[in-house]
Amino acid sequence: MPNETAHPYWLADTPLALVFNGPFSVSIFFILSGFVVAQAASRSASPAYVNIMLRYLRLALPSTASVIFAWFLLTLFPTASTQLNAVVNHYWAGETYQGDIPTIGFALYDGMVKIFVDGSSGFNGVLWTMKIEAEGSILLYAIYGLTQGKIRVALLVLLAIPCLLSPRYLGFILGALMRERWSRGQLGAFSPTATLVAGVVLGFPATGFAARIGIPHLPHALTLGAADGWIPPIAAAMIVYSTLTSGFLQYLMSTKFVQYLGRISFSLYLVHYVLIYTAIASLYVFLQPVGNFALVSIFLIYLILSLALASLAEKWVDQPILEGIRKFRAMLRDRMSAAVTPVAVQMTRAK
Repeated sequence: MPNETAHPYWLADTPLALVFNGPFSVSIFFILSGFVVAQAASRSASPAYVNIMLRYLRLALPSTASVIFAWFLLTLFPTASTQLNAVVNHYWAGETYQGDIPTIGFALYDGMVKIFVDGSSGFNGVLWTMKIEAEGSILLYAIYGLTQGKIRVALLVLLAIPCLLSPRYLGFILGALMRERWSRGQLGAFSPTATLVAGVVLGFPATGFAARIGIPHLPHALTLGAADGWIPPIAAAMIVYSTLTSGFLQYLMSTKFVQYLGRISFSLYLVHYVLIYTAIASLYVFLQPVGNFALVSIFLIYLILSLALASLAEKWVDQPILEGIRKFRAMLRDRMSAAVTPVAVQMTRAK
């Protein structure tokens, strides 16, 4: 990723960088989360606290599965990152547990509790997003459980103001507001092509972009390439908006391959990082010195392994969790109906 080096390759400062700009992908993820959670909350008849509990399980159970997978690989490759750091000398290689790996019990605690408390994991570094994801989801479920109509929209707009202090949360608000417009058939005021181009142009820059091309100093929140600024969530919202309003992009999103990537995307997110600092790091060190052919070969092996593991995780972990949550909702709905029916009958007889 461009933000991982002080001197990135020239492609990092072109729109092609959108393909490997990880921090911006997270911004899109938060926009989509805001949209999806708002849609689910608006349709749910369950109390807000039930929705929040189920959302926690939706995030915690797959995350914990990824931590257990990481624990297993770390026991097999306990010093892979340390050995990699001796070759590449980069801080990233020292961010995971090495040598004396914590117990599996601590791994369970890490996935179920720790990542939501302090937003970090020594097993799987990408889980820093789960704290933000959980807090953003709780906020939206609370709003949708307590308000409706114009009051709900007004509250979402007002909450966008404090979110400017922590822009990653802004994605949830923008996603929810987009859902409100979409549900009323009110999207489409702007050209999908223009918003897509604007979103790509604003979203592809990574850390240091403004300085590298000589843009005059601006406040951090308005600096192109600042992952924690205002620009990434706004650019991500533009890209999601264009997808919702463009017939061509909707057709593209409905193709089998893209649908497949969508199904495994969460699982892919959870497993890809774990592979890098264990098996792939060990392979990279073993093949030193690494030439271009070996480097490409390692990447292809990594890509194939990531897709294969994500597909298995989607089938054997993610889908069973979703099915369990659906069954729990159905059971809860049936019990609520059973509890309400006798009361309704008594009221009818009383009349």
